[in-house]
Amino acid sequence: MTHPTPDPPGPDAPRITPPPPEPAGPDRGREAGLDRRPRRPSPTDLITVALTAGGLLLAATVDMVFLVLAGLGAFGPGILRELGFLRDQDEFRRLAAWRAGYHAYLAGGLTAVILIAVFQGGTARIDQLMMPAVLILAVVWLAWLFSSVFTFWGPRPAVSRLLLVMGLFWLVFAVLANLDSLAGLLMQVLVVLPFFLLSWLARRYPRVAGLLLVVCAGAAAWFLGLDSLFRGPDADPGQDRDLSGLLVLVVFVGPLLAGGLALLGLGREYVPAEPD
Repeated sequence: MTHPTPDPPGPDAPRITPPPPEPAGPDRGREAGLDRRPRRPSPTDLITVALTAGGLLLAATVDMVFLVLAGLGAFGPGILRELGFLRDQDEFRRLAAWRAGYHAYLAGGLTAVILIAVFQGGTARIDQLMMPAVLILAVVWLAWLFSSVFTFWGPRPAVSRLLLVMGLFWLVFAVLANLDSLAGLLMQVLVVLPFFLLSWLARRYPRVAGLLLVVCAGAAAWFLGLDSLFRGPDADPGQDRDLSGLLVLVVFVGPLLAGGLALLGLGREYVPAEPD
């Protein structure tokens, strides 16, 4: 049995051109628009190196407070780029920076987990010695989580769902903790209602919801007494600083502040600069 031969395509039929073979080796990135040629350091790079090196030197010889200067040099330009205020990198540099950031997330998170597991093994609690590692782990993981959901869903649905989950979690906790007290349960429900209201506002009036979230984050920090964490060491002489308050600040106040800033439009999409 023979099959009929199809008619040849007419003159108006679209021509299908097979894609060219993908280049291998060093030319692969250049063909994709990613130029890997060596570049001269930019003014931002020089300022970054100067601030970081100067801050480390002053911190090691004068006072550890100068470590803040090194932090400004190491992290300041990246923060400005993510907020959309600094556009000095082309596409290849941005991809390299994002890949390096993901590697830093994996290395930092795994290191913190190993430290906590090794030094707190045999107990079911975390003492003040390991609290800095717990704080680093919480910051790293939450930053990765927020960046992922904001990129995947977009700020409006991501913040709305985040507030909905926080409200439901708090509601379940309130119900379980006040099964024998109707008055206490009603009071806790009143605390939960703003989460659901802000979740609704985030989708329809994002700027209003963002401003309210920033205000709520500041009010929550003040209500929980977290402002005392940033007072000088002479404010409470003879008393050790409890770092568990910082963990509350990161886990509870951090999502509110991050969601508010996202809805207000900070962290706009980065537009790469033209290659040098």
